[in-house]
Amino acid sequence: MVWRTVSGLIRSRFFIRNKGIPLGSDTVENTALRLRSVLEILAAEDPSATGKVSRAKVLGTVLERVPLAGREAETLASGTTRGERALVNATTKLVKAGWILKEARSGWSITPAGRQALKDFPEPAHLSAALNGKPVPEAESPAEEVVEEALRDAVAVPAAPAEQHGAHPETDIPEPSFPQPASVALAGDFGAALGTEDWDPAGAQFAFDRHDELWKLTVDLSEGTYRYKVALNGSWDENYGFDAHRDGGNIEIRHAGGPLTFLYDHATHHVVTKPEVNA
Repeated sequence: MVWRTVSGLIRSRFFIRNKGIPLGSDTVENTALRLRSVLEILAAEDPSATGKVSRAKVLGTVLERVPLAGREAETLASGTTRGERALVNATTKLVKAGWILKEARSGWSITPAGRQALKDFPEPAHLSAALNGKPVPEAESPAEEVVEEALRDAVAVPAAPAEQHGAHPETDIPEPSFPQPASVALAGDFGAALGTEDWDPAGAQFAFDRHDELWKLTVDLSEGTYRYKVALNGSWDENYGFDAHRDGGNIEIRHAGGPLTFLYDHATHHVVTKPEVNA
């Protein structure tokens, strides 16, 4: 009975592979595929030139190669998709490993160590293991890999959930998956309504929500047209404006009046409002 199940799984998985579908079975696998694509895209740039590629071009090309699927395509409160956010967060591991460089104004580039990683870890799963500090498995033939995976699926017995004692949902929250600024402020031409100066980079402060990793601020504004940006760490040294651009133009909104919540996502630098207003 087990063998029939295993053989069916093997036929099914070889069928999928032979069809050439590039997607993994979940966000973790797809993110590993996309991280390797990031390195491949940057490695394809002419090193004798600037060797840098804009963040938007890298992410756009990666998602063309490995499209979002299933829940990955869901849009989060920040306005970005679940899969794109997972990818942006994961690219910080490439930076920490010394495989790529990110420069806000000039773009992304691959390092010699990153080029070597492409050679050392040809399989996305191996590259992901190396990034996460896990042992890199020895290479297996496709048949061996599929058989082992099929056997695990066929005979696996779900483990009973461990009994939890003294859990504290509000305090047992992991650290942010993406480096966050020390503070985020809403700076605009409506400072007086918020009890601050207009365009004060240390004015109305957002609060960081570790549950969804968004910075949030709710204000009560009268009807009117307003312009604003977000300023980080109490100064204009790092700020984001229209279309999430650093040092970008002002964001302009027309508000009908009443409470308005601003949401800032540091992974993408986008700011959205709830309820949505005309921009």
